[in-house]
Amino acid sequence: MDWRARLELSSDSFTPLYAQLADRLREACRDLPAGTLMPSETELMAYTGVSRATARKAVGDLVGEGLVYSARGKGTFIAGPRVTTELSRPVGFTEAMRARGLEPVTRLLRLESTSAVGSVARGLGLQDGAEVLRIERLRLLRGEPCMIETTHLAAALAPGLAAADLEGSLYRVLEERWGLIAARGQETIIAINADRDAARLLGVPIAAALLSTLRTTQTADGVPLEYTLRQARGDMCSFGIDLNASATLSAGTSAEHPLRVGVL
Repeated sequence: MDWRARLELSSDSFTPLYAQLADRLREACRDLPAGTLMPSETELMAYTGVSRATARKAVGDLVGEGLVYSARGKGTFIAGPRVTTELSRPVGFTEAMRARGLEPVTRLLRLESTSAVGSVARGLGLQDGAEVLRIERLRLLRGEPCMIETTHLAAALAPGLAAADLEGSLYRVLEERWGLIAARGQETIIAINADRDAARLLGVPIAAALLSTLRTTQTADGVPLEYTLRQARGDMCSFGIDLNASATLSAGTSAEHPLRVGVL
């Protein structure tokens, strides 16, 4: 592709150079397939004559819009369509993605027995110090890391879970081996910035925009089942919910998510 011709800017325009460049790059995102490598900041400077700050601003706008994503050490790529997880019922990531014709990959990062304290204990209806399993997993779509999930479950609820295959659907394992089914739950969503560990695992810059969710679920009998924190790439994931005019608003606070407004 002749990027120099495609990115030609007008010095006579009243539109700022960074906005012109961002528009040219948006057009490229519409015309080119997902996964296409975009020009680097240095190449954008060479093609258009703009400063590094201008090139960075233009690319940053597209990252914020979810049109492109940056992979550390690789470059900036055109993003594919965001994958939406519906929140109208408790469903696992694996099931949700397969329902959309996608085959997710899960990597188990850490599995340990630990003591429940604070919000984890409260979310699981346990006393401080009760034994829980902490399961940290990395979710991938189309070969790209898209989400980090950290799940806590009461150890007494599913004895032997540590020996199960956790690189697939946790919900399926809980249902098939222990008859535990998530029947209802609560999920809170906020925007956060990636810390160093999240950035490394997700392949994004430090402070990149992420969607963070806190999910707690219960069985039909009201038994607390899970306490899960998720950190999802904003350029790859979104969350949707069906709206109902008869629903009532609720608001609350928590240590993890300072303000929650939702529907019941």
